[in-house]
Amino acid sequence: MYQTQLEEQFGQPMKDIIYEYYITKNYGPSVGAKELGIPRRVFIYFRNYYGLKEVKHALYADQNVCPDK
Repeated sequence: MYQTQLEEQFGQPMKDIIYEYYITKNYGPSVGAKELGIPRRVFIYFRNYYGLKEVKHALYADQNVCPDK
């Protein structure tokens, strides 16, 4: 339901939408979910489904920066 709705709204696959908000804009699950108008648990589900948490941590490890600070 949320996936179809967002894909139609943005004209992109769900993976690209979550990637943009979680990786590119560096939003956490709460802010990303709020911006997209979806529940936090849905945002987290897709983040985990596409393995983006590991991607984000790898990107910040390469930059030697902690994203939580």
